[in-house]
Amino acid sequence: MKSHVSKEENENMSEEIVDHEVWHQRNKGNYELSIVARLKGPLVSNVQYLLRIKEPEGYIIDYMTTLDGFKELGELFLALHDFCKLPIYANEKHVDKLKELLTTENIKKLAEIIKTSRLGR
Repeated sequence: MKSHVSKEENENMSEEIVDHEVWHQRNKGNYELSIVARLKGPLVSNVQYLLRIKEPEGYIIDYMTTLDGFKELGELFLALHDFCKLPIYANEKHVDKLKELLTTENIKKLAEIIKTSRLGR
């Protein structure tokens, strides 16, 4: 994993920022998604965790969520792992029905059914 050090300059604050990449993945479009631990920086007393999206051009978006937000996102990702095994096809006739189906609650419920049955195999 990579660590990144940068300087952030605010009005009277010039403090080094130290980020450590915990997890990283690049997709076919050359976008990168990572989980980053901020180890040092302005107003950092506890380690801060954030999601980082990096565009192919190098632009970076950092998103810091709450611990509950990470938990909810993790639960949804685990559910999607099972749910996405179902062959659900998108087409214009089914857009409204898919919007009703594709909610966090439904994905988690259906993923549990898939996991306990043989549908996902």
